[in-house]
Amino acid sequence: MSDNSGLLVTNNSTTINTISHYIYQTIVSIQQQHREWITPKYRNIPWHYPKYQSTLTNKLTKGLSNVKNQDALKLKVTNYLQILLTPEFINSAQYNVLIAEIDKHIYPEITLVSSDEITNYQVSDLSTNGKKLVEPGIAILLLDVENLPLDPETEKILVDICNYPISIKVAFANWRSMGKKDEEFHQRGYQLIHVPPGKDSADLKMATVGSSIFLNYPKAKEVLVCSSDRGLTHLGTTLQSHGLTVYQVRKYKNQITVLNSQTGESKIYALSVPDIPTINKFIIQLQELIRAEAAKIGQQWIKFSRISALYKESYKLNLKDVVATHFPSQKSNHIFINYPVYFALHQPSEKSQAYVSIFNFFKPEKKN
Repeated sequence: MSDNSGLLVTNNSTTINTISHYIYQTIVSIQQQHREWITPKYRNIPWHYPKYQSTLTNKLTKGLSNVKNQDALKLKVTNYLQILLTPEFINSAQYNVLIAEIDKHIYPEITLVSSDEITNYQVSDLSTNGKKLVEPGIAILLLDVENLPLDPETEKILVDICNYPISIKVAFANWRSMGKKDEEFHQRGYQLIHVPPGKDSADLKMATVGSSIFLNYPKAKEVLVCSSDRGLTHLGTTLQSHGLTVYQVRKYKNQITVLNSQTGESKIYALSVPDIPTINKFIIQLQELIRAEAAKIGQQWIKFSRISALYKESYKLNLKDVVATHFPSQKSNHIFINYPVYFALHQPSEKSQAYVSIFNFFKPEKKN
């Protein structure tokens, strides 16, 4: 391809490292959006885990270092891609875009595609079904998990909104109180950041991480700030001043609102939610969760926060929303206060955790 095909690249460790990490990020992005494009042998590996990142990038770096010139490097790269990716992707327009990006590093002395061609060339984006520009760029999603629970179905809405693939996803939460939620978000490709309990802790951490995005991720074009706390308005302003498009994502009951900071356009998307259970069914659900958790940990008293998290995990509903439906204006733990025949609630002090236990098992009255 190049007149400099005999040029040694063995010592160009920067180029090889860049290519290795670019291939890794591509695999992670494809796995999140189009898992079927990865060959079956590698499809179910959790590539977003640090240990698998190290394994893949180290293997790629080692293999690509054993070449003598640019063309040999290009051949080696395509061989690795054919091992990792299915023929469906290899024969697609997206693959051509990927190769063009890699060629920029292998053959830096050649402009393979003019800027006009890149601007005018359109293919189906890796992360959406619509037509997207092939201008290099990524979208980054910042999520306050406890403030705005984001399930996979809702996340798909955000994927379709963005003009670039969501390549980086960061979730902020007090993970020690979230049960197995950390495993779920790991599997969904999120980087997890632990924040201590306390008001605004997640937002402060999110603002700190978000304000440096334009430095740490120069290819970032869009940022989704997923939190219902309006205190993050300053973060959006900061990112926008550096040329990024910011989507402020908020959720209220069965809908989400997405505000585009660049255009000022706000869109509302309705979400499908499970039906609110009757009060009798609600009591039974809570007692089943308490009984199962007590048997699991070998303790009678269970943290209220744990039961709240388990309810969300099991029934895809916020416990506070169910309580508010049956007892407007009351706090979430009032379900246990209102039914002392069935539950016991213990809170040593105003600032301490509340604990719940089963007092009597609920038995619905039989109708004659």
